[in-house]
Amino acid sequence: MSDAIWETLDRDLEEFRRRLRVHVRRATREAMGEAVGNAAFHIIEALERRGPMSPSDLASALQVRTSTMTAHLDRLEDLGWVLREVAAPGTNRVRVLVTEAGLGAIRRYVALRRGVLHDLLSPLPPEQLQALAQALHACVPVQQGAPLPAPESS
Repeated sequence: MSDAIWETLDRDLEEFRRRLRVHVRRATREAMGEAVGNAAFHIIEALERRGPMSPSDLASALQVRTSTMTAHLDRLEDLGWVLREVAAPGTNRVRVLVTEAGLGAIRRYVALRRGVLHDLLSPLPPEQLQALAQALHACVPVQQGAPLPAPESS
């Protein structure tokens, strides 16, 4: 492929990523309040995926400073989305768990994010949408070996 195609692809992907981020942020603010940022949802997603973790392990997994993670966890605990508890009696180790409220929040966030994605991709006909999904799946195998869902008929 020519350099011009790569330049166009790079520019278009960056613009799509920017629009997706802006629209998701706006939808989240409108639905869930100004004080909730994307970092909160990344934390909840990590805990949901990996299970309870120490704050330092969580900070490491999300590549942020432990002090930054502590501030996020304070806010999430105030919202009732996470709970910090002693990992084992007689130790100072703490682990972070997601609460039912946190799981509900992440479900709402994912629904908002998918709604924004649907809106941004709505100009594509179903066959192009399926081709895009297959191309992304080939480039970013999040769940290796997981088949793509069959296309929905409209």
